[in-house]
Amino acid sequence: MILTKIDRYVLREYLKVFLVLVVGVIGIFVVVNFFEMMDKIADHKPSPLSIARYYAWMVPYLLSILMPIAELLACFFSVGEMNRRLEILALKASGVDVWRVFLPILLLGVINTGIGIYLNWELVPKGRLRAAEIKAREIEKRKNLPSRTFARNLSFFGEGNRLYFFTYINAKENRAQGISIFMFDSAGKIRERMDAVVAKYAGGKWTLEGVVHRVFQGEDEILRRYAKYTDTLMKETPAQFLKPLGDSLMTTPELLHRIDFLNRAGLVNYEERTELAIRFLFPIMNFIILLIGLPLAVFSSTRGGNRAVSFGSALFLAFFYWGALQSARAFGETGKLDPWIAASIPNVLFLLLAIPLMLRMHR
Repeated sequence: MILTKIDRYVLREYLKVFLVLVVGVIGIFVVVNFFEMMDKIADHKPSPLSIARYYAWMVPYLLSILMPIAELLACFFSVGEMNRRLEILALKASGVDVWRVFLPILLLGVINTGIGIYLNWELVPKGRLRAAEIKAREIEKRKNLPSRTFARNLSFFGEGNRLYFFTYINAKENRAQGISIFMFDSAGKIRERMDAVVAKYAGGKWTLEGVVHRVFQGEDEILRRYAKYTDTLMKETPAQFLKPLGDSLMTTPELLHRIDFLNRAGLVNYEERTELAIRFLFPIMNFIILLIGLPLAVFSSTRGGNRAVSFGSALFLAFFYWGALQSARAFGETGKLDPWIAASIPNVLFLLLAIPLMLRMHR
């Protein structure tokens, strides 16, 4: 696409506001978060460098979630101002389709969608994990990362190419229930499976009770049962099983690897697939939000709307989308809806909202 003089002007006016808002929105979050941590900072007196590094690692995550808000606000403040100066009306009067005027901004939305997916691939989870480590060890002066004391339906990749699944595990009690252990060969095929009713950790060893042990050799299966079985290959402690490397802190390749293993093991993986779907579908909002923001910017400025109303409208839409996203996540993680369908719901809702606004622009 060759940018015309009008394209360059529209894009320049939009980018000036958008870039300032991206920095501003992230800056507001950092300031609010900093004052929330003031008590911890006063108590532990971390170095300014540690605080700076913490927020630097958080930037990819903040950029990925706040970019659509900055885009929406930029629509109101740049396009709205152009419409107040009657520039949009003049272009329409000269025969230029209004959506052709906004084409450079829409293309920028497509680029931002790609940036969002790229950030979610590795930078966001790596940044959040590194930021959590800096906060725990350098700002709060903890020896280890904060972790859960118990969990339900927990899956974990351990040493020796092993996949563990716990119906329930408690680090304080050093006890677990409903355990399934899958052992894979170098080709990724299941060679053994061990199921136990209860597992207890003591003296650096795990003792399994009510064990059913299956060994797969080609088409044959060797079945063994044990009342009690000490698993010397189970090296992890209960606390290590509960370490805070959740789905949101895994890189996308790691998440895909986990989903693949869980699929081959025949285990539930709704949470993992929902997280994966949101990583790819949430960035599309960088484009969809423009289909709403551009018409609203024109309509609100035509009716003499002020910037405070525009800002309030943007925040309302942002909170509405975030609420819809969290509700959709819950439906996906519990298996009530297919994870990809659940993660698509907020985008579909906003697209349906955008369609009548887009059509109205041509009237």
